[in-house]
Amino acid sequence: MSIELLKILLKTEKEQLNGRNKNWNEVEDKFNIVFPDDYKQIIDMYGSGAVNHFLWIYSPFSSNTNLNLMNKFYELKISYEYMKNNFPEKFPLEFYNGKRGIFPWGITDNGDELYWNFTDNTAEILIYESRYSNMQKYDDDLSGFLVNLLSKKISCDIFPDDFIVNDNYFISID
Repeated sequence: MSIELLKILLKTEKEQLNGRNKNWNEVEDKFNIVFPDDYKQIIDMYGSGAVNHFLWIYSPFSSNTNLNLMNKFYELKISYEYMKNNFPEKFPLEFYNGKRGIFPWGITDNGDELYWNFTDNTAEILIYESRYSNMQKYDDDLSGFLVNLLSKKISCDIFPDDFIVNDNYFISID
């Protein structure tokens, strides 16, 4: 249901990219993960790119190294684990280990990092403010989070007030 609402709330300059059907099994095997279905649908529809030129969604299929999920996973893992080793009290969560932990799915123009926090059978949304100075949690899947954010049912204090506009749009760079 959230995917259908997202299609209405989030327009794209290009025609919807339905039917991309990339090789998700190969990517999931590499990370030892099963990505949320709605994330796979979003990537299949939109590709990698930005919501309102601000919130960038990683894709494992992006040719842009800054938006390629595989590249960003390893880069962010190194950074997060360095910070966790030096400031364990500020970084209580583990990075994804094949079963649980945080896994990146996006970034903002302000450097805020967007993650899933995989637990036994759920994946909540986490938003880390740049430099890890603040964190907000959302008990929702990605499409539900985006729909609720774009329709202003929820807010994120980390994001600027003018991020959500009347005609929200997605810029695909694939």
